[in-house]
Amino acid sequence: MYIFENREEAGKLLGKLLSQYIEKLGLSPENTIILAIPRGGIPIAYYVSKETGIPFSLVITKKIAMPFNPEAAIGAIAPDGTYMLSSYAYYLSEPQLEEAKRLALKEAIEKQKKYLEKEPDLKGKNVIIVDDGIATGYTAMVAGMYAKNKGANRVILAVPVCPADSINRVKEVFDDVICYEKVDTPFFAVGAFYKDFHQVSDEEVREYEEKARREGLFI
Repeated sequence: MYIFENREEAGKLLGKLLSQYIEKLGLSPENTIILAIPRGGIPIAYYVSKETGIPFSLVITKKIAMPFNPEAAIGAIAPDGTYMLSSYAYYLSEPQLEEAKRLALKEAIEKQKKYLEKEPDLKGKNVIIVDDGIATGYTAMVAGMYAKNKGANRVILAVPVCPADSINRVKEVFDDVICYEKVDTPFFAVGAFYKDFHQVSDEEVREYEEKARREGLFI
Protein backbone atom coordinates (compact mmCIF):
# COMPACT_ATOMS: atom_id res chain seq x y z
CA MET A 1 0.00 0.00 0.00
CA TYR A 2 1.53 3.29 -1.14
CA ILE A 3 1.23 6.48 0.93
CA PHE A 4 1.75 9.72 -1.00
CA GLU A 5 3.79 12.50 0.58
CA ASN A 6 1.31 15.12 -0.66
CA ARG A 7 -0.80 16.05 -3.68
CA GLU A 8 2.29 17.22 -5.58
CA GLU A 9 3.85 13.75 -5.47
CA ALA A 10 0.51 12.12 -6.25
CA GLY A 11 0.01 14.39 -9.27
CA LYS A 12 3.49 13.72 -10.63
CA LEU A 13 3.12 9.93 -10.28
CA LEU A 14 -0.35 9.98 -11.82
CA GLY A 15 0.97 12.17 -14.65
CA LYS A 16 3.70 9.64 -15.46
CA LEU A 17 1.15 6.82 -15.52
CA LEU A 18 -1.21 8.85 -17.69
CA SER A 19 1.58 9.72 -20.14
CA GLN A 20 1.93 6.02 -20.99
CA TYR A 21 -1.83 5.67 -21.40
CA ILE A 22 -2.13 8.81 -23.54
CA GLU A 23 0.64 7.66 -25.87
CA LYS A 24 -0.94 4.23 -26.20
CA LEU A 25 -4.32 5.72 -27.21
CA GLY A 26 -2.82 8.42 -29.39
CA LEU A 27 -4.47 11.28 -27.50
CA SER A 28 -2.97 14.71 -28.17
CA PRO A 29 -3.02 18.00 -26.18
CA GLU A 30 -4.93 19.56 -29.10
CA ASN A 31 -7.97 17.30 -28.68
CA THR A 32 -7.76 16.54 -24.95
CA ILE A 33 -8.48 18.57 -21.82
CA ILE A 34 -8.06 17.81 -18.11
CA LEU A 35 -10.86 18.91 -15.78
CA ALA A 36 -10.02 19.19 -12.08
CA ILE A 37 -12.64 18.79 -9.36
CA PRO A 38 -12.02 21.64 -6.85
CA ARG A 39 -10.45 22.03 -4.54
CA GLY A 40 -8.32 18.95 -3.87
CA GLY A 41 -8.15 17.97 -7.54
CA ILE A 42 -6.52 21.24 -8.62
CA PRO A 43 -2.95 20.51 -7.38
CA ILE A 44 -3.22 17.02 -8.89
CA ALA A 45 -4.38 18.42 -12.24
CA TYR A 46 -1.59 21.01 -12.29
CA TYR A 47 1.17 18.39 -11.95
CA VAL A 48 -0.58 15.97 -14.34
CA SER A 49 -0.83 18.83 -16.84
CA LYS A 50 2.88 19.64 -16.49
CA GLU A 51 3.77 15.98 -16.96
CA THR A 52 1.53 15.37 -19.99
CA GLY A 53 1.39 18.79 -21.66
CA ILE A 54 -2.41 18.62 -21.66
CA PRO A 55 -4.07 21.87 -20.48
CA PHE A 56 -6.58 21.88 -17.66
CA SER A 57 -9.64 23.70 -16.41
CA LEU A 58 -12.22 22.95 -13.72
CA VAL A 59 -15.45 21.00 -13.45
CA ILE A 60 -17.77 21.94 -10.61
CA THR A 61 -19.82 19.51 -8.56
CA LYS A 62 -21.50 19.74 -5.17
CA LYS A 63 -22.39 16.98 -2.77
CA ILE A 64 -26.08 16.56 -1.99
CA ALA A 65 -26.39 16.45 1.79
CA MET A 66 -28.89 14.88 4.16
CA PRO A 67 -31.20 17.70 5.39
CA PHE A 68 -30.66 16.76 9.06
CA ASN A 69 -26.94 15.91 8.70
CA PRO A 70 -25.01 18.20 6.31
CA GLU A 71 -21.87 16.06 6.66
CA ALA A 72 -23.62 12.98 5.26
CA ALA A 73 -23.60 12.99 1.45
CA ILE A 74 -26.34 11.16 -0.44
CA GLY A 75 -25.16 12.02 -3.94
CA ALA A 76 -23.80 14.86 -6.03
CA ILE A 77 -25.02 17.46 -8.54
CA ALA A 78 -23.50 19.64 -11.29
CA PRO A 79 -24.45 23.25 -12.15
CA ASP A 80 -26.58 22.11 -15.12
CA GLY A 81 -28.72 19.97 -12.80
CA THR A 82 -27.08 16.63 -13.67
CA TYR A 83 -27.17 14.54 -10.49
CA MET A 84 -26.63 11.08 -9.07
CA LEU A 85 -27.99 9.65 -5.83
CA SER A 86 -26.77 6.91 -3.53
CA SER A 87 -29.13 4.28 -2.14
CA TYR A 88 -29.26 6.25 1.14
CA ALA A 89 -31.17 9.03 -0.63
CA TYR A 90 -34.27 6.88 -0.74
CA TYR A 91 -34.65 7.07 3.03
CA LEU A 92 -35.83 10.64 2.44
CA SER A 93 -39.35 11.65 1.51
CA GLU A 94 -39.84 13.14 -1.96
CA PRO A 95 -40.13 16.74 -0.60
CA GLN A 96 -36.97 16.27 1.51
CA LEU A 97 -35.07 14.91 -1.48
CA GLU A 98 -36.19 17.73 -3.77
CA GLU A 99 -35.16 20.31 -1.17
CA ALA A 100 -31.74 18.68 -0.71
CA LYS A 101 -31.22 18.72 -4.49
CA ARG A 102 -32.40 22.34 -4.75
CA LEU A 103 -29.96 23.53 -2.08
CA ALA A 104 -27.06 21.58 -3.59
CA LEU A 105 -27.80 22.92 -7.09
CA LYS A 106 -27.86 26.49 -5.77
CA GLU A 107 -24.47 25.92 -4.10
CA ALA A 108 -23.06 24.28 -7.26
CA ILE A 109 -24.02 27.32 -9.36
CA GLU A 110 -22.49 29.68 -6.77
CA LYS A 111 -19.32 27.55 -6.64
CA GLN A 112 -19.01 27.67 -10.42
CA LYS A 113 -19.25 31.47 -10.41
CA LYS A 114 -16.57 31.59 -7.71
CA TYR A 115 -14.01 29.26 -9.28
CA LEU A 116 -14.59 29.40 -13.03
CA GLU A 117 -14.61 32.55 -15.17
CA LYS A 118 -15.75 30.67 -18.26
CA GLU A 119 -16.57 27.06 -19.02
CA PRO A 120 -14.21 25.33 -21.45
CA ASP A 121 -15.58 24.06 -24.76
CA LEU A 122 -15.74 20.27 -24.43
CA LYS A 123 -17.49 19.46 -27.70
CA GLY A 124 -15.66 16.65 -29.49
CA LYS A 125 -12.82 16.69 -26.93
CA ASN A 126 -11.34 13.82 -24.95
CA VAL A 127 -11.83 14.77 -21.29
CA ILE A 128 -9.79 13.52 -18.33
CA ILE A 129 -11.53 14.14 -14.99
CA VAL A 130 -8.99 14.45 -12.15
CA ASP A 131 -9.37 14.47 -8.36
CA ASP A 132 -7.10 13.61 -5.42
CA GLY A 133 -8.96 10.32 -4.97
CA ILE A 134 -12.43 8.82 -4.96
CA ALA A 135 -14.36 6.96 -2.29
CA THR A 136 -17.93 6.23 -3.44
CA GLY A 137 -17.21 7.94 -6.77
CA TYR A 138 -20.52 9.84 -7.03
CA THR A 139 -18.88 13.28 -7.30
CA ALA A 140 -16.56 12.08 -10.07
CA MET A 141 -19.41 10.31 -11.88
CA VAL A 142 -21.51 13.46 -11.93
CA ALA A 143 -18.49 15.36 -13.32
CA GLY A 144 -18.17 12.71 -16.03
CA MET A 145 -21.90 12.89 -16.88
CA TYR A 146 -21.65 16.69 -17.03
CA ALA A 147 -18.73 16.46 -19.50
CA LYS A 148 -20.70 14.07 -21.72
CA ASN A 149 -23.71 16.41 -21.62
CA LYS A 150 -21.37 19.16 -22.91
CA GLY A 151 -20.45 17.04 -25.92
CA ALA A 152 -17.21 15.38 -24.78
CA ASN A 153 -16.05 12.56 -27.02
CA ARG A 154 -14.27 10.21 -24.60
CA VAL A 155 -14.39 10.75 -20.81
CA ILE A 156 -11.67 9.25 -18.62
CA LEU A 157 -11.28 9.33 -14.84
CA ALA A 158 -7.75 9.65 -13.42
CA VAL A 159 -7.04 9.59 -9.68
CA PRO A 160 -4.04 8.73 -7.49
CA VAL A 161 -6.01 6.41 -5.19
CA CYS A 162 -9.36 4.61 -5.14
CA PRO A 163 -11.08 1.58 -3.61
CA ALA A 164 -10.89 -1.37 -5.99
CA ASP A 165 -14.62 -2.03 -5.62
CA SER A 166 -15.53 1.48 -6.88
CA ILE A 167 -13.92 0.98 -10.29
CA ASN A 168 -16.76 -1.03 -11.84
CA ARG A 169 -19.29 1.47 -10.51
CA VAL A 170 -17.58 4.52 -12.02
CA LYS A 171 -17.08 2.66 -15.32
CA GLU A 172 -20.84 2.98 -15.75
CA VAL A 173 -20.07 6.62 -16.66
CA PHE A 174 -16.41 6.69 -17.72
CA ASP A 175 -14.90 5.12 -20.81
CA ASP A 176 -11.75 4.35 -18.84
CA VAL A 177 -10.52 4.63 -15.25
CA ILE A 178 -6.84 5.24 -14.45
CA CYS A 179 -5.98 4.78 -10.77
CA TYR A 180 -2.38 4.74 -9.55
CA GLU A 181 -3.09 2.95 -6.24
CA LYS A 182 -6.08 0.59 -6.15
CA VAL A 183 -6.89 -0.36 -2.56
CA ASP A 184 -8.85 -3.39 -1.43
CA THR A 185 -10.22 -2.45 1.99
CA PRO A 186 -13.72 -2.11 3.50
CA PHE A 187 -12.69 1.04 5.41
CA PHE A 188 -11.55 3.52 2.78
CA ALA A 189 -10.74 7.21 3.24
CA VAL A 190 -8.77 9.17 0.63
CA GLY A 191 -6.88 11.16 3.27
CA ALA A 192 -5.44 7.97 4.80
CA PHE A 193 -3.23 7.60 1.71
CA TYR A 194 -1.54 10.99 2.05
CA LYS A 195 0.96 12.11 4.69
CA ASP A 196 -0.10 15.69 3.99
CA PHE A 197 -3.81 15.95 3.15
CA HIS A 198 -4.55 19.50 4.27
CA GLN A 199 -7.67 21.20 2.96
CA VAL A 200 -6.73 23.16 -0.16
CA SER A 201 -7.49 26.85 0.45
CA ASP A 202 -8.97 29.34 -2.01
CA GLU A 203 -5.61 31.12 -1.95
CA GLU A 204 -3.84 27.91 -3.07
CA VAL A 205 -6.43 27.48 -5.83
CA ARG A 206 -5.66 30.98 -7.14
CA GLU A 207 -1.90 30.33 -6.94
CA TYR A 208 -2.17 27.11 -8.96
CA GLU A 209 -4.41 28.78 -11.55
CA GLU A 210 -2.03 31.76 -11.91
CA LYS A 211 1.01 29.46 -12.24
CA ALA A 212 -0.80 27.35 -14.81
CA ARG A 213 -1.86 30.42 -16.83
CA ARG A 214 1.72 31.73 -16.91
CA GLU A 215 2.88 28.32 -18.16
CA GLY A 216 0.10 28.05 -20.74
CA LEU A 217 -1.50 25.11 -18.95
CA PHE A 218 -4.82 26.64 -17.86
CA ILE A 219 -7.71 27.14 -20.27
